[in-house]
Amino acid sequence: MLLSETPRKRQGRVSVAMATYNGAAYLREQVYSLFAQTRLPDELVVYDDASSDGTQALLRQIAAEAPFDVQILEGADNRGVNAAFQAALEHCRGDTVFFCDQDDIWLPRKIEACQDVLDALPQSGFVFCDASQFSARAGDLDTSLWELARFSPRRRAAFRRDPLGTMLTGGNFVYGMACAFRRDVLTLFQEIDCDPAGMTHDTWFALHASALGLPGVALPEQLVRYRRHDLQASVVLGGVDTNAQSRMLKAQSRAAALIAALRNVRNNVLSAASLTGRDVTISLACFDRKIAFLEARESLRRERSLKGMLRGLVDPDYWALATGPASALRDYRGIW
Repeated sequence: MLLSETPRKRQGRVSVAMATYNGAAYLREQVYSLFAQTRLPDELVVYDDASSDGTQALLRQIAAEAPFDVQILEGADNRGVNAAFQAALEHCRGDTVFFCDQDDIWLPRKIEACQDVLDALPQSGFVFCDASQFSARAGDLDTSLWELARFSPRRRAAFRRDPLGTMLTGGNFVYGMACAFRRDVLTLFQEIDCDPAGMTHDTWFALHASALGLPGVALPEQLVRYRRHDLQASVVLGGVDTNAQSRMLKAQSRAAALIAALRNVRNNVLSAASLTGRDVTISLACFDRKIAFLEARESLRRERSLKGMLRGLVDPDYWALATGPASALRDYRGIW
């Protein structure tokens, strides 16, 4: 039964959903790390988002070597990261779904360790781990992704007490290539209805699950090697924009996309509650508070109202959801 309260059957089928786009440079190393898992996936479903660098041909070569089923879906037009992962997810048949990027390296125990957590904690909706970082230029980097996201022991304790509230406070710490979801959780929200400029697939699903009372489990092992590279900065992150006006417009667009995404998540959670019988009153209030704060902050940035800034200085949400008075002052000055 969907979102059953009863314990799950152990060692169900495992799917890996991968999205690729012009990833030929690093793809083979990533997929070979799937071949080396102590618990092999049952299937790999890849959606290629209209690559032009030979990625599709490389995928077909790799699939012929795979010790598990591989399904390759070749897109005719570039649709973006969220649509690409949604297309892959629609063809996954596993009880657990791992999201996989095209340029990282999974350590051999990643699938086994994450699946063990889900087996041991049947009321959890997903699991996510830490990741080390490396680059061709600098080699292994000292800072892990959790450290980069300031997902400290104190914040991890807060996440255990209040998963949704912690996710809505500060930056993201659930990274797609480091998480695994139960597929019956994903199925409820499989249409990823958000602009990736505001929210990507990993945050989309993690927020939905947490809001429904199916929280994630933070696994403090570094089970992924996260690759930093120039292509990532120019294509994925958009490079460094030195034009102030351009930066402002992009920031405004990202903020609008985030607010729209949060509204969609909130509405989906409300609809899902009627199907699952779960009480989401507190979750809805969390979303309303976050959305109201973001809208007030964007209004202050546009209008630069002294009255609005003074209100922000004494508003508890500027302390809880931003960074205190410094954030109110930055917003008053129109600094994104």
